Amino acid sequence: MAALGDWITPRVDGVRYFDTPPLLYWLTSGSFAVAGTTPAAARLWPALAAVGVAAVTARLGVMLGGPRVGLLAGLMVATNLGVFLCGRIVEPDLVFVLWLTLAWAGFAIAYSGRGRRGLVLFYAALGLAAITKDIVGALAPLVVVAMFFWLTGERPLTPWVPWWSVLLLAAIALPWYVLVEARNRGFLWYTLVDNHVLRFARQRVFPDEDVPLGSSAFLLVTLLAFLPWALALPWALLRAFRRPWEDAPSRLWLLFALWAVVVVGFFTASPFKLPHHGLPAFPALALLVARVWDETIDAAPGSAGPRALLGPLLVLFALATIALVAAWSGVVRIPPDVLATLDGSARRLAATGQSAPGSPLDAWRPLLARGAVIFGIGTVAMAVALWRRAAALGVGVALATTIAFLPTVAAEGMAQFVRARSVQPLAATLAQRLRPGDVVLHEGAIEHSASALLVLPARVGIVNGFQSSLAFGATFPEAREVFWDAPRLQATWSGQRRLFLLSAVDPARSVVRTLAPASVHLIAQTGGRWLYSNLADPGTSVR
Repeated sequence: MAALGDWITPRVDGVRYFDTPPLLYWLTSGSFAVAGTTPAAARLWPALAAVGVAAVTARLGVMLGGPRVGLLAGLMVATNLGVFLCGRIVEPDLVFVLWLTLAWAGFAIAYSGRGRRGLVLFYAALGLAAITKDIVGALAPLVVVAMFFWLTGERPLTPWVPWWSVLLLAAIALPWYVLVEARNRGFLWYTLVDNHVLRFARQRVFPDEDVPLGSSAFLLVTLLAFLPWALALPWALLRAFRRPWEDAPSRLWLLFALWAVVVVGFFTASPFKLPHHGLPAFPALALLVARVWDETIDAAPGSAGPRALLGPLLVLFALATIALVAAWSGVVRIPPDVLATLDGSARRLAATGQSAPGSPLDAWRPLLARGAVIFGIGTVAMAVALWRRAAALGVGVALATTIAFLPTVAAEGMAQFVRARSVQPLAATLAQRLRPGDVVLHEGAIEHSASALLVLPARVGIVNGFQSSLAFGATFPEAREVFWDAPRLQATWSGQRRLFLLSAVDPARSVVRTLAPASVHLIAQTGGRWLYSNLADPGTSVR
């Protein structure tokens, strides 16, 4: 966007890209302009969104249950694997979750009788959500509010949908969609029909390479991502749905429980879901769980007993300690199927009969040992809390354990994981070798190596990469020169012009099998990718 000066139509590698609205890209262009095109500048906004989600959730907790509920809820929504890891990835999901959480905060302000300004926040935040990730998902809170009023039997509904609210929502959400459709005919059909209706029916005209989770796998991944706080969800949900809902705060607890159940339930039933699709429910889940812990600490009538909350945590921490020790010692190895469930690129590779690259066990041993020590100490402390039936001590131990584990083990493990997959070494090697007139090609969907585009000076040709999020953009005339098929590659490869092929496809399945063996020179291999050239350079090997 910054290079072309076109702030309406997003592009990847010069191809029009319509899968995600532009707000995150506008923000990232701004941080690039200030701090340069760096990973830190790119990750700034998801990280700030993670902090914002925690802060808004904490404020909601204070509003509904008091300072301790707010403190616990804010910490719980920050100290789980789902939010923590997504806050380190350049994706719009957490920015989207921030707007939804702000919307719920606005509704809670209005519903609690603290002023109609809350409705301004509610509808404005929904408008921002619509230009961040998904216009259909941004309108989902309106459906949940309608369900909420049906359950509580409240009438009339018109005060909650004043005439200006529709104008405010439309003024923020619609201009970009209208402008994109005017400049790119068919965009709205692709976004609303192909990307939603036909995706749900599994009849997409422009399918991408995303491999959805099964229903049980999605539910399991969502619960794992919200650990350790997911262990208290049965108590939290039963508490929220229990009648009577006598006052506004008790009904708002019902609303948040309804939102969480609808989000997780919808994607569990949907034929298409990815691991991060449960994230919008996490702030509500954190509020509900914080309320249960708060009531247990106060020994409120009807609250869960300390042992009911502390016992599962003790078992979880003990099992985590045992698992980490077993993995560190080599007694137990992590099955590849587990990785394929949690990681989208691993699922895509598995679907094509390939396996994702990994790191040797020795690279993981220090992290496994560190995690075993953290959870071992947490297990002992949790046992003391259980023995003393001290709920406050127990939740403090759980928070301290997760706060210690996430940055020192999970974050470092994620960095180790990414280094094993990174395209940066090959992109740097390629950038050093490029000369004017050279042609760079990528085999497979460019999403597999998209960060290479940040360091390469010119547009990259894409070989056999139509099935991607650029499939619809590929139908526009200017994209014809970007997408290559095998015959064009074969004809050009045998010429005098130097070509580089960065391939994300295993050599046994790669298009290089169709090229003359003497003309295929392997320059480097790392991160599950191979860099070839048609002309030999000193130090390269002939395949």
